[in-house]
Amino acid sequence: MTTVTLSDLRKEFDDVTAVESIDLEVRDSEFLVIVGPSGCGKSTTLRLIAGLERATDGEVRMDGRDVVDDEPKERNVAMVFQNYALYPHMTGRRNMTFGMKSAGDFTDGEIDDLVAEAAEMLDIADLLDRKPGAMSGGERQRVALGRAIVRDPDVFLMDEPLSNLDAKLRIQMRAELSKLHTELETTTIYVTHDQTEAMTLGDRVAVMNDGRVQQVDPPQRLYDYPANRFVAEFIGDPAMNMLPATVDGADGGAPVLDHRAFTLPLPDDASSALDDRSSAVLGVRPEDLYLVEASDGAYPGSIDATVDVIEPLGDSLLLECTVGEDVIRANANPRADVDHGDALELRYDPERLHVFDADTGRALYHSATTDEAPVMHAGD
Repeated sequence: MTTVTLSDLRKEFDDVTAVESIDLEVRDSEFLVIVGPSGCGKSTTLRLIAGLERATDGEVRMDGRDVVDDEPKERNVAMVFQNYALYPHMTGRRNMTFGMKSAGDFTDGEIDDLVAEAAEMLDIADLLDRKPGAMSGGERQRVALGRAIVRDPDVFLMDEPLSNLDAKLRIQMRAELSKLHTELETTTIYVTHDQTEAMTLGDRVAVMNDGRVQQVDPPQRLYDYPANRFVAEFIGDPAMNMLPATVDGADGGAPVLDHRAFTLPLPDDASSALDDRSSAVLGVRPEDLYLVEASDGAYPGSIDATVDVIEPLGDSLLLECTVGEDVIRANANPRADVDHGDALELRYDPERLHVFDADTGRALYHSATTDEAPVMHAGD
């Protein structure tokens, strides 16, 4: 098993910096997912680890050995590509075994055993004698995974391997990849732009933007305690609502957030994390906002809103509403009697509020309370 450590890793293409000073450790046997928008540097980072790109600066260490100048074949990694990268004139078996003898000391018998084992694991025994043209997209991806497995690598590198599959097959393959990792326990680094893949597959998730790692954490912690506004808006679908506000009263008791259209009290413990400031940003996820039903009676601190768009999702209604001059999205009961243009009241979960610095986007305060809640202060 292998630990992968990136230290001050940097990659420039002419006058463009694709990867900027990344420090990241991938633990032994971990499934780490790197997620971010297109052009954020995540695939370039993976290619630097594989040796397919040369680093401008920094180190790539595998179990303490710096491999930054090693050729790809010297790193004992196996890569699974988005476009499968199968040879169209070769059978599935030949695609899986091609180059194995030059890459390692495998005998014919060992190669046959490895192919048989991988074929059983991936349920592709009936594909071994077919060529890629006679396979579906999902079948090609299974063969590509089998090709990686038979090499018995120290590290699996996967570059958006499911993005060419339809939605139903992606869900199935996600489950199979998770089971495969549990069985093999090989250190795996997986790149995707799909946050659902990241959250369901990763032991930890590294969020990238503009060539930098923004946050690395287990999926739920990433969701509950985003380090900055970018992470908060990128993780979660639909995205977290962001509303401009000012912080008042932080130096004299429980603070409040003043928005143009409402005033929202914060828990008492927020006073140690916030100082009075002329501008901040309130973050609240749509699933943490609810429609006030008539039977609820008066609800202090509710938010007046006007319905602009209604999106039925089956298990809920997603409402896009106007609040003052801003737009906010909230969940409602799927059978709620709501129509376009309706005026309504929204209630919020006081334990699911977030406050960000208006200028830097840095997280100032999260109202969620767990044993793992980060300690945050206004000066952090």
